[in-house]
Amino acid sequence: MCMQARFQIFLMAGLVLMAPAASGDAARPVAAIKADILALAQRFVGLGDPDFSRQKALEVLVAELLAAAPQPPVAARLNLLAGPWYQVWGPYDYRGGERGTVDPKITVDEIYQVVFRDGYYYNVNPVQGKNRIALLRGEFKLVTDYPDILQVRFTHFPGNKGRPEGIPIWELAARAEAGTLPAKTTIVPGFIVRWFFGGGFLREVYTDADMRITYGGDNADDRADEHIYIMTRPQSGRAAVLRAPGRSPLAASDE
Repeated sequence: MCMQARFQIFLMAGLVLMAPAASGDAARPVAAIKADILALAQRFVGLGDPDFSRQKALEVLVAELLAAAPQPPVAARLNLLAGPWYQVWGPYDYRGGERGTVDPKITVDEIYQVVFRDGYYYNVNPVQGKNRIALLRGEFKLVTDYPDILQVRFTHFPGNKGRPEGIPIWELAARAEAGTLPAKTTIVPGFIVRWFFGGGFLREVYTDADMRITYGGDNADDRADEHIYIMTRPQSGRAAVLRAPGRSPLAASDE
């Protein structure tokens, strides 16, 4: 082989070694993407989102996360979903106000959702200006042909007078289900909740042991009006998987 040919081969090999890695090989670690999502969500705490700009900023990172860690159908993630979740950032108006507003009665840094594997959950939040904890109960079902969706129907809205000492407020969810709240009160009668609150859906896009990203909305086919929730495990609930006895197993719905 002549000297010129050898030089050309050497040059080509050097160019290959110097070329940038393919985009797939340059993917960031999942932990780094999650840390960026959490940091951005924390910057938004207490802020509304009337123009979707904050949600869209998060969605850039969420898309990167899902590319790095594709998710199985939600039916395969129910055990991961079970237990308490703390809302880092998401909607702050649950009473039909303008999209992206902040309900002054919401305690923005104490919003929890406690999911039970048997097909129900509780939203738990202290009510500003009143000495009580609100516990809105919803039931959910898997939905045929929508592998990441849980269909939701609200059923009851009890509360607890005062804040119990010695336990995190999300633990009140299991007590509400068992009928053993320390100081039970009714925020909205159950028949009104079932008639007028209706329901909606949760689109569970990402779940692992300590982070959950979900969307909520009224219509599973209307992505334009979805609200994103960024959630983590509360410090005292990382190992908690809550289950109340006597409930029907989760079933798929064709509705």
